Amino acid sequence: MQRQITLYVTAIALIAFSAAVGVFAAVPESSLLPSDAALAIAVFAVLAELLTYRLPGGGEGSIALIPFMAAALVAPDGGTVVAIGITILAVYTFRRRPPLRSIFNAAQAILAMSLGILAYRAAGAHALGPTSPSAALFPTLVLSLVFVAVNTVAVSGVISLTQNTRFTEVWKRNTLSTAVYYVFAAPCAYGLAYVYVRWGMVAALAVAMPLFAVRQLYKTTLQLQQTNRELLELMIKAIEARDPYTSGHSRRVADASAIIARALGLSASAVERVRIAGLLHDIGKIDESFAPILQKEGRLTADEWELMKTHPVKGAELVGTLSDLSDVVAPIRSHHEHWNGRGYPDGLRGKNIPLAARIITFADTIDALTTNRPYRRALGEDDVRAEFVKCSGSQFDPHICRKVLTAEVWTQLFPGTSRREFPSAEARAIVQFVQPESALRKLIASSFVI
Repeated sequence: MQRQITLYVTAIALIAFSAAVGVFAAVPESSLLPSDAALAIAVFAVLAELLTYRLPGGGEGSIALIPFMAAALVAPDGGTVVAIGITILAVYTFRRRPPLRSIFNAAQAILAMSLGILAYRAAGAHALGPTSPSAALFPTLVLSLVFVAVNTVAVSGVISLTQNTRFTEVWKRNTLSTAVYYVFAAPCAYGLAYVYVRWGMVAALAVAMPLFAVRQLYKTTLQLQQTNRELLELMIKAIEARDPYTSGHSRRVADASAIIARALGLSASAVERVRIAGLLHDIGKIDESFAPILQKEGRLTADEWELMKTHPVKGAELVGTLSDLSDVVAPIRSHHEHWNGRGYPDGLRGKNIPLAARIITFADTIDALTTNRPYRRALGEDDVRAEFVKCSGSQFDPHICRKVLTAEVWTQLFPGTSRREFPSAEARAIVQFVQPESALRKLIASSFVI
């Protein structure tokens, strides 16, 4: 993995160097020495880079994009590219970041700015001046789009390699979570550049200060969101500590639920709510009445099973006390409902069952059946797949089942699976038909898998 990351960073660095050379070749007035304007605005970039924040999908974010683009508008030449590279390297050296990381961040910034400047020039714009500034509006938008696209793709690529996560997943989490910032980055950069060329450094500094205040507010919001997620996960770990056989169950269900939700085409925000519902689906077990049952190593009695079947209701009641989680109450209550109406606690049928609950049912079943329990050994993925086929239309939503059984989704749920192991499209088509209830329901009932 480290070798792949090194090769990736090397490739980005070489492409960035080529792009920078392209700027010097395309812009005759370019100089290795940055202009006074580029250096002045680079000061804002230094401050922005020193005030970074963690992104949801990994990596760091900052508002340095705004002064970087402003510098390009004021001096769209090779000197600005050099200034940006020096700024990044200086900041990361000061912060004692690993050399490979420093090189990557400088390279991706140089690449994004070089291509942005070339696109800006190709759109017919030159250095922004105090007169007729409107001529640069469209080229500014072009520069912004190119810079953001290159930056987000390059950063998401290295994070996906580092975390061994799908590129699209990382890109969506980081880019969509900061979409509002990207929308306002271009007009803010344009305004900062115009104030600088019209009224000078002091005026530009006065304009830049509110940007840093907004950045602090945004960082605080992200930190609160992350803290809330960590508190929820801590609470779940406390519940699972009672039952050594389901340790990590809720986290795995949450992750699998998110995979399925994304495969169904849900928006990033909807996927996150499904993930939260999956994380909290067993929160009702925090009630003390379940403690003896969760610590029991053998099978449950009929009375114990009836008590355990109340945990979705208790969980929904508990989560319902939190206004911010009101939208996940129904999925938590209904995650044991069956497509044919024979589930619990309300006997809901078909699409009357919340979509998030139908998704969680798949994730919950996968983890329950592939986990060792005192009363049985874990099933293999082939057994799980076979049971999904048999129970499609009875326990499981047949539409979601078809999607889950595709190679694209299944290989995410079972990463060790090869695409060649999947049956033909004709064989998979059986999932379209409603099957009678199979051994899975009997297994769940007899073994009290919850």
